[in-house]
Amino acid sequence: MTTLLQRYYLHCPYARARTQLDRVLRDLAESGETQVIRLRVPINLEGSKTTGLHKDVVVQYGQGTDPLHFDQPWTVRWTPHEGGPYPDFDGTLTVRADEDFNACVLELQGRYEPPFGFVGAAFDTVLGSRIASATAREFLRRIGRDIEARYHREEHEKGHRVS
Repeated sequence: MTTLLQRYYLHCPYARARTQLDRVLRDLAESGETQVIRLRVPINLEGSKTTGLHKDVVVQYGQGTDPLHFDQPWTVRWTPHEGGPYPDFDGTLTVRADEDFNACVLELQGRYEPPFGFVGAAFDTVLGSRIASATAREFLRRIGRDIEARYHREEHEKGHRVS
């Protein structure tokens, strides 16, 4: 098993980010529906233009538990859409408070098992874990930008100026 931890810093107060994440994911989690999303991982090869790896994943969300009732974690599971040599991922998506009251952190933490046994584990050590990290960053960036856009839109509609 390989562990993964990625963070995305949001320009949105903690409480508002939790509310926005809840709005984004609650309907999907309660319905049990899956969502197919395309994650693009940029790959820079020396001497060539930036290219990328596209991975369509089927994502499911669920309400997680926090024994301290402070954070509101969501379970996240994704599997490759239409197969492929990619691992399944199981983890949690959480909004964490930051020192700045106008910002917070969107955190994805989880595990995956590289496919193909020993060969897959060796590939994961050399390159696969970097692809997994880049995929997680893309996933967080996408959700984070949605949260920020919703927050800024609400503030604009209220007539407040957001820095």
